[in-house]
Amino acid sequence: MATEKLSLEHAAYVEKAKANWRGVPLGMHIIEYYGDGDPAFGGSADDRPLGVNGQILDRAARIHARTPVAEYATIEAAHDAAKAISNRRPNSLLGVAPWWR
Repeated sequence: MATEKLSLEHAAYVEKAKANWRGVPLGMHIIEYYGDGDPAFGGSADDRPLGVNGQILDRAARIHARTPVAEYATIEAAHDAAKAISNRRPNSLLGVAPWWR
């Protein structure tokens, strides 16, 4: 039986992340995970951050338009932002990249 993969827009993802963290992160970015395997080795992964404009940023937006990556102080704020993303790719997963220092 296959299990459904959790993504940031689901409340269960928030609870699981909080249970796994030893402490509260100082902040976090939202990442859209897409594809499988490192492209340098023939894979199709193309992971992208969420910008301050509320959109998943492609390479052009990050490099040429210099759109900043959004930062969130809490996973609850990131969860709310994840539910509002309008340009998410089909079959992608949303997650957070937290930092503690």
